[in-house]
Amino acid sequence: LVQNVAARLLTDTRRREHVTPVLTQLHWLPVRCRIQFKILLLVFKSLYLYAPLHLTQLVQPYVPGRLLRSADRRLLQVPGVR
Repeated sequence: LVQNVAARLLTDTRRREHVTPVLTQLHWLPVRCRIQFKILLLVFKSLYLYAPLHLTQLVQPYVPGRLLRSADRRLLQVPGVR
């Protein structure tokens, strides 16, 4: 992985040493977790109006037609396909 090679290059770590402690030392998330973090951050910013208007309009809370127990779950509405 490119991230592992970059971490080893920055910290002068040998190839046979584990890279996980190096990533932890650098405070780097694994790629999959970083992608998930960025998506969740974008959704948060869109919900609380910290994102541009075109993104804020895409993320809307789900409002059920009648009172349901799932109303407390803070679900998001899935936008329709145009």
